[in-house]
Order: sequence, then C-alpha cells, then structure tokens
Amino acid sequence: MYFIMESKSGLFIVSYKIASPNLGAPTFEVHFAVNTPAQTVTGKGVVHNATVNPPFTLFTDLRGDFTYMTVMPKNTHILVTAEGYPNIKFPPHAGIGPVILPNTKLRMVLESDWQSGKANFMYTDDKGNWHEVVDANVSIIKVGELAASN
Repeated sequence: MYFIMESKSGLFIVSYKIASPNLGAPTFEVHFAVNTPAQTVTGKGVVHNATVNPPFTLFTDLRGDFTYMTVMPKNTHILVTAEGYPNIKFPPHAGIGPVILPNTKLRMVLESDWQSGKANFMYTDDKGNWHEVVDANVSIIKVGELAASN
C-alpha cells in the first residue's frame, strides 16, 4: 500500500522501481517509510540483475534524507539521498558489533508529487567492487505490484 502526502507533516510509505533503460542493467527496488517532519527516509531495498550468471541479488537496509528543491516558482523537485547497509542478524545480547560498511548508495530526484523521477545508484558485488548505474528511471510501485523482498 502507498500513500502520497501533499503536506510537510506526517508519515507515509512508498515503493519505487529504479531501472536503467540499458539492456542488462540491474534494477533497484526500494521501499521507504518517509518521515516528512524530520525529512528522513528509512526502509529496505534489493538490487537485482537476472541477466548475469549466476543471477545477482543484494539486500540492503536504507537510511537517508530528502529535501525540497525549488529552482523556479512552481518547479519543485525532491532530492532523496540514502545509503544502504547489509542485513545482519546479530544474536540477542551480542554486544557491540563490527563496523559495517555500506553496500548501496542512492541519489534520486523525484517530481513534486513523489510519483516518478531519475536516479543514480551504486552497489557492491560479491567481491566488494562498486558498480554504478546512472540516469535510471524511477517509477512508483503501486499496490499489487509489490515484489517479495527481504
């Protein structure tokens, strides 16, 4: 389910599919809880590429923020930036864990209605190498189109 808030107060859930028009490029599906008073986003994401052998899937916990950018009157966009970290399940009462490095980075510019936009994202592969996807299309995932994520 998704809700789009027009005001600057409240909390809503939104999901996006971020996909490059280039053949063979990975997709990035993100699911955010947006806290408008604090201008923060938190959620989950999955980078997937079925065109490589073996198919590649990377799960990530996302945290970031957003800001409204108005370059001309009545021409507002939303800049969302977030970093993702691996999903790690620490045992109960395990104490302080190791330093965990990010596995994804996201920058997307959305239309003022939160429905679509453009994005650049980076992700790490199984060997820790960073890969970048630029100028990808962002489209909202509507109810019923949600894929299973972690």
